[in-house]
Amino acid sequence: MRKIGLLIGLFAFCLFSCSHSVSESGCREINQIPQIFPDINEVTIPCNIAPLNFSIAEEGKDFRVKIYSQNNKPFWISSDDGIIKFSERKWKKLLNECKGSDFHLDVFVKDQSKQWNKYQTLNITVSADEIDSHLAYRIINVGYMLYKKLGLYQRDLTSFKETPIMLNRNTDWNCMNCHSFWKNDPDRMMFHMRADNAGTIIIDGKSIKKIATKTPKTMSAGVYPSWHPDGKHIAFSVDLTYQLYHGIEKKSEVFDKASDIVVYNVETNTITTSPKVSSKSREVLPCWSPDGKYIYYCSTYPVSDSISWDKVRYDLMRIPYDVNTNTWGNVDTILLGKDFKGSITFPKVSPDGKWLVFTSADHGYFTIYNDLSDLYLLNLETKEVSAFPYNSSEVDSYHSWSSNGKWLVFSSKRIDGLCTRPYFSHFDSNGKFSKPFVLPQEDPLFYQTFKDNYNVPELVKGAVNVNKPQLLKVARGKALPANFDTNVDIDALSGATKIEKPIN
Repeated sequence: MRKIGLLIGLFAFCLFSCSHSVSESGCREINQIPQIFPDINEVTIPCNIAPLNFSIAEEGKDFRVKIYSQNNKPFWISSDDGIIKFSERKWKKLLNECKGSDFHLDVFVKDQSKQWNKYQTLNITVSADEIDSHLAYRIINVGYMLYKKLGLYQRDLTSFKETPIMLNRNTDWNCMNCHSFWKNDPDRMMFHMRADNAGTIIIDGKSIKKIATKTPKTMSAGVYPSWHPDGKHIAFSVDLTYQLYHGIEKKSEVFDKASDIVVYNVETNTITTSPKVSSKSREVLPCWSPDGKYIYYCSTYPVSDSISWDKVRYDLMRIPYDVNTNTWGNVDTILLGKDFKGSITFPKVSPDGKWLVFTSADHGYFTIYNDLSDLYLLNLETKEVSAFPYNSSEVDSYHSWSSNGKWLVFSSKRIDGLCTRPYFSHFDSNGKFSKPFVLPQEDPLFYQTFKDNYNVPELVKGAVNVNKPQLLKVARGKALPANFDTNVDIDALSGATKIEKPIN
């Protein structure tokens, strides 16, 4: 009786284990890739990413997926609604076994006549290059100007865990933006607070302070930031920013009537600049080179030029600056907008200093509203420019590098043309990008119902573990005024000229 019981148990185990499989010999071959969402076919993924759950959009009454590679034993996932979710344990085992190689997915769909259909194989490459473990971003509604609820969040990329860093419900529903990290370090970051409780929050380990970066000799508080590699200086643009709202077709337009570049010394609480980057031209979007010797930025016509805002094109510039001696070199033109035949914005240099990714559109620098915005790669050694091979017909804009320079995260509206979502692309040693994939979600249909924007995605090497009570106390407190460098001639600043104040 004991042997019979064991046999029955073994039979039941085998029946349960094999119940998800399909007899492939009886399947009808469909000569096309199955419709799935999100699209994960032919993508390259990090070996430490969360499961790429997806939904099968083909019509059917039953669904099966076979997952296999040369390095692992095949396993099956069954679904009666087309939602395919990987178990965390099996997914991590799969990535570990396939690191540096591919795995494959065969999709089977049973139609209304009970015929199983097998579609063409989906292929996924698992890179041995890890991605930074967390992604920081702002969540804000698509209208921007009608926002109330917003926050800075972080997502553990190795799982589906999302946690808030700062929510504006705790600071009188004010605006928070432009979060930035020093060398992808979660313990050293900054972000701005606008309107009520205004100031720039700077976090350095256990130290948290709020700085009023607008001085009597600069036109605004610091806006777009970039950390120097020494962690002691932050380059900002200061801007007189305007916003237009369109009734037809275009959603919004942001432009500057004046802007300069300044450098803030975190230790001395001093802001400095030079007539070379605080001229009558508009200088914006600073970005330090990884060696800390140069500031890349974008520049365009003087404000006095009579040119329409929708005709303005920005050039890519570079200027040497020595933080130790507070001395500036001469401005160097890297790429002219008129030669490139587009406006150049959001320059970001790779950690090895060899490459620069920028966004370009037909005009302006605030490309997140412009459907014509695309990504481009500049080889800083050869000056060769190439288009990102996976630009879409929708907005492809803000981007940032991983700490190892092997991954690029960028914001795109390619799913629906309305909402911005973060996408990831692998960057290899030959300067080639892989097909991007969207931030994985536990529910693969998440992006079809979630209608807020993921804004300014930044990769960080761990979780932001700031002391929340201390952060809230500082955020609600008074900002420490920054001092202006007394060695700078105020008459050289475009902010010292008589320019009407912005609307917002």
